[in-house]
Amino acid sequence: MVTSERLRITRGLFGRDRQDIELVRLQDIDHKQNLSERVLNLGDVIIHSHDPASPEVTLRNITNPMEVHEVIRRAMLDARKRHRLTF
Repeated sequence: MVTSERLRITRGLFGRDRQDIELVRLQDIDHKQNLSERVLNLGDVIIHSHDPASPEVTLRNITNPMEVHEVIRRAMLDARKRHRLTF
């Protein structure tokens, strides 16, 4: 889930593990797909951040990975603009 301030990652079917990464701490976002994933419109979104606990997080088997990549990127840029941060 992407909010105006953070990226919230929830994992687990029975037990829940939740991780929040502040959008202003994101460094870079990548996505990758192999040929079979492109056919199925699945892929991985890799998030690089300044968060010491999780400098790199991979969201695996995401539907529409290019669209998810763009949503996170726009939210990151908007958060930086609101906080007047430039890199």
